[in-house]
Amino acid sequence: MRSGKITDSLSEAAQKVMLQGFADQRTAVWISQAILDATGERVKERTVSRRAKEWRDAQEQFDRAKRQYAAMKAAGLDGVEMLQALAFDRLVENPGALTGADPIQFHSLGLEAEKVAMKRRELDLRGRQIAIGEKKLALLEAREARAVAVLGSDKPELTAEERLREIREIYGLRN
Repeated sequence: MRSGKITDSLSEAAQKVMLQGFADQRTAVWISQAILDATGERVKERTVSRRAKEWRDAQEQFDRAKRQYAAMKAAGLDGVEMLQALAFDRLVENPGALTGADPIQFHSLGLEAEKVAMKRRELDLRGRQIAIGEKKLALLEAREARAVAVLGSDKPELTAEERLREIREIYGLRN
């Protein structure tokens, strides 16, 4: 009994024709003839039909995964939370899956997920610290610009003490 598929032994060119036919939603008859015309290789229509169904099923599964990922992303889940949600889904689908699992390996996967979550929180914290630093810098620059404006003011009615008092007020210093 063979484990491989007949189409696995097709040339690369024949496989390309077949896959393009699947993508273009061509019939098995059309694809079989296109392979024969392009490469001279013969593939039975029912074989092409079976591979087409497998290809469509794989495409559907991929599309479902993309939609699920988009929904999780839209819900604001990060990578670790997505993995946890997917693991929970698989556990719901197959509750006995953990009975044969290596508990140490399973635990280490959990620890790795926690490490990733901690790194994510650390990066978020660093991002917030940088944002705070940038806001502080912008505030200091604005104060400096106001102080320079007071010092550069050509208003003769302001004495040196009044200018100093205004600058102290700008920086929140007490007299």
